[in-house]
Amino acid sequence: MENVKDSYHASILHTFFTTFEINRLSQKGAIIVDQSGGHHVSYSEIDRTAGRDDEYAQQNIRSEREYRLADPSLLQGFEEFPDGITLQILSVFPAFVLQQIQNSVAVRQIVPRGTGTTDLNWSIIGFAGDTPEQRFVRLKQANLVGPAGFISMEDGCVGGFVQRGIAGSPGETAILEMGGASAESSESRVTEASVRGFWKAYRAIMGL
Repeated sequence: MENVKDSYHASILHTFFTTFEINRLSQKGAIIVDQSGGHHVSYSEIDRTAGRDDEYAQQNIRSEREYRLADPSLLQGFEEFPDGITLQILSVFPAFVLQQIQNSVAVRQIVPRGTGTTDLNWSIIGFAGDTPEQRFVRLKQANLVGPAGFISMEDGCVGGFVQRGIAGSPGETAILEMGGASAESSESRVTEASVRGFWKAYRAIMGL
């Protein structure tokens, strides 16, 4: 669950996101955390009038290499709403996630099966009013995320690293203070507020 609550990792871990300007921390966006801390929304908006993002180019980081897609139509979609938001993650405590990435809409259901095993179910969503062309776009963009997605494959790898690291340090603690120490909404996505919110709600329910 921390994966979808961590709003800043996408621009660091997922080269696909930044290379093709789907999600960069320089884009307009915010985090909304409810009072309990358990539910949140993270969103970002692409400024289609701004041209190439020079902040990334000037830093000469890995997302500014000359990588190109063999099939650029993967990222060609359609505007569904006039708000300009092209990526958003909504979570409902404890284990429900609704995502929109471009025109790919999906529900993620996190199902713990024990202390060492969890199932992650993905349900890709289309709408009865979709045209055949829109349905094709949704199906194509479904390749961005999911078990074998161009973006999500890093999450599985890094999640494994974290799991092994935690298992090897059972007596240690971690302090998450990026963006402060509260679990409140933020106009910056460079924050761990929604991660802290999850554990705030967890501790309240567990009486800790």
